[in-house]
Amino acid sequence: MSTFAIEIDSAIFLGLFDVGSMFVIALLAVLLFGGDLPKMGRKFGKIYSEFQRNVGAFKSEVSSVVNDITSEINDVDPSKPAARSSGTSSGKKAASQDEDEIEASAPKFEPPKK
Repeated sequence: MSTFAIEIDSAIFLGLFDVGSMFVIALLAVLLFGGDLPKMGRKFGKIYSEFQRNVGAFKSEVSSVVNDITSEINDVDPSKPAARSSGTSSGKKAASQDEDEIEASAPKFEPPKK
């Protein structure tokens, strides 16, 4: 999306909520809900605050999971060899030793006798 389109979208959004529009919306709310408008406002406030509380709980849960995973990654024992090496020569030696062990443990193939 180009910056021109963003500027147009912002202008349209700001144009929807000028003072005249807000006055019309308030007048419609009073006509539709009348005396129940304070109840509706309180109900909306409770729902909104509960929503914000749930969003905060979700954010903290995600943050704690990310922190747990990060700490597990950082606490990996460096004495244990990694499954994949970073390309160091010692990693190559260890990989070739593993291949030798695999080859040595595999049975030798002998073709059938005719």
